[in-house]
Amino acid sequence: MVLYGSNEGIPSSGSSSPTECAEEMCSYMVTKHSWKGKYKRVFSIGSMSITTYNPGSMEPTNQWMYSDFISILPAAKGQASLPNNEFIITFKKGKKTDSMRFSSEHRASIITEAMRFRHEFGERQAEGQQWFSYKLHWSDQRKSVLLVAGPTGLEQKDPGSNKLLASYFYKDLDGIAEVSDYPGGFVVIKSQFGRMHLFASEGRDEIIKRLQEAAMNHTGLVLRKKDPIKLEKFQTSKFGQFSDDEFITSISEFTVQKLSSRRLEPVRRSLCLTEATLLERDPSTYNIITLKPLGLVAALVRGKENPQMLTIQYTDGENRSYLSTDRDS
Repeated sequence: MVLYGSNEGIPSSGSSSPTECAEEMCSYMVTKHSWKGKYKRVFSIGSMSITTYNPGSMEPTNQWMYSDFISILPAAKGQASLPNNEFIITFKKGKKTDSMRFSSEHRASIITEAMRFRHEFGERQAEGQQWFSYKLHWSDQRKSVLLVAGPTGLEQKDPGSNKLLASYFYKDLDGIAEVSDYPGGFVVIKSQFGRMHLFASEGRDEIIKRLQEAAMNHTGLVLRKKDPIKLEKFQTSKFGQFSDDEFITSISEFTVQKLSSRRLEPVRRSLCLTEATLLERDPSTYNIITLKPLGLVAALVRGKENPQMLTIQYTDGENRSYLSTDRDS
């Protein structure tokens, strides 16, 4: 369930000041645990705060501005042998701190979404260790990157600007594996359809160890280390179950200009449709840049102000925006 809008007049456990309006990004059904008993709540993560609602009436019950928020962590941190769906939020209450316990089958997603706003929290959040590394780019070139064992995923940053380029969330990973014939090489494997991303670093063993620790301690997930693979296996199967020719052979292609936060100007791409996937290719080399199964497409959104703009929304939360004179085709 997703809610949008403003929330005026919501009682705040973290602040006595009037609540500001905030756009709500996503919402989850949870169970609140207290000495009075257990209650169903809608746990809503917004751009400025976290709010809970009574699902029966949709009346707000609590709100915590991020400036009063301290942490959100799995309840059984570090205890893989005792799996549960509980998590604890800690927040400021006057001059003291307080906490609340909730549970949800979507615990890892809730923590991941809330931690997107961790830089707004009232207490500074510890950032993970980082390593100078390389990523095997879609152009088959090695690109210099900084890798960070972040609290919710492996973060890929630009080594010059320290700008975040990509996040590989623990909740979306099936595992991690060494590449035995590629010095310092390892792949992160997405759980949806087995997509692999290849990195290389002298600190490979330490990176894997830190990622496993962070996944358990911050999201309550076990990041499994799988059997090593060969470089050839990555090259032939990097798109997982959609690596065969039938999934990368186009039935329609469109020339588009991709909009990206990584670049100041749009970049030319070919958007290719197959029977089962949507591909983004580099028009000069025809190399595949991204592949998404059509089953992950949640919505196609036409730009209200720009008649050439199209945004593709995916079920995993990703959005890709393009400009094209063939938008409505």
